[in-house]
Amino acid sequence: MLYLPYLMGERTPHLDPWARGVFFGLTARHTRAHMIRAVLEGVAYSLRDGLEIFRSLGVPSTQVRASGGGGKSPLWRQIQADVFDREMVTTNSSEGSAYGVALLAATGTGAFSSVQEACRACIRVTERCSPDPGRARLYEEYYAIYRALYRQLKDQFRAVASIENRGRTSRTR
Repeated sequence: MLYLPYLMGERTPHLDPWARGVFFGLTARHTRAHMIRAVLEGVAYSLRDGLEIFRSLGVPSTQVRASGGGGKSPLWRQIQADVFDREMVTTNSSEGSAYGVALLAATGTGAFSSVQEACRACIRVTERCSPDPGRARLYEEYYAIYRALYRQLKDQFRAVASIENRGRTSRTR
């Protein structure tokens, strides 16, 4: 089962406010646990869409860093490692963005001579999660379907939104 996590439209890589969330491939044999895992995988596929933009620009990546609350979950990190087919790591700071801004400010005030020096001095990898080759291959196949689903449903998303908007308008009269 696949999940498209477009609950509030989508911004990357599809600038589409009409996109909608979708469970695809749902059968009677699926349980709540399958649906929860599909949500996690769908969000990871969405994040991979962003990673693919970097790859298309020739930006190399060998590792992805997790921070915040989600970075504490071994299952979430493993799903991402497998979907990205990249090592996932966590660092000594769970506040990735805020910590990065603090390091930039410290560099700007002269506490460090460069951002690289600040990172070397302050950031330490605390955990590593390597992709499982078998699951990475399987996720690669599912990712191709995930990508195709948006293209195949794009017009239907807009049609549903049009009906929803007409329904709201007629109820307010």
